Amino acid sequence: MGSRDRLVVDYTLLEDSKRNLRQIHKVFEGIDDRSEAISDIWGHDSIAEKMDEFVSNWDSYREELVKNVEDLKNHVSGALKNFQKQDLDLKNATEKNGKNGGK
Repeated sequence: MGSRDRLVVDYTLLEDSKRNLRQIHKVFEGIDDRSEAISDIWGHDSIAEKMDEFVSNWDSYREELVKNVEDLKNHVSGALKNFQKQDLDLKNATEKNGKNGGK
């Protein structure tokens, strides 16, 4: 058997990805709407209105992004758990077969 017929799972990459996605999720969830606090700095009503529109759109897209990041984090976490379980099951089966003389 060559290396082409083997699945190699990078657990470090999956753990890092899960941690990074958790941090991204936390940052995006923690962004507050500050449009009212800074509305006076724009100086012109039409600019303030456009900025308010931008912030409203951003809030909608941010909510969708937070959900997608959470879903991706859950998929990565699930994949990691499943690969770890499969590795453990394979290890246990191999050890059991070794104790039974390969029978």
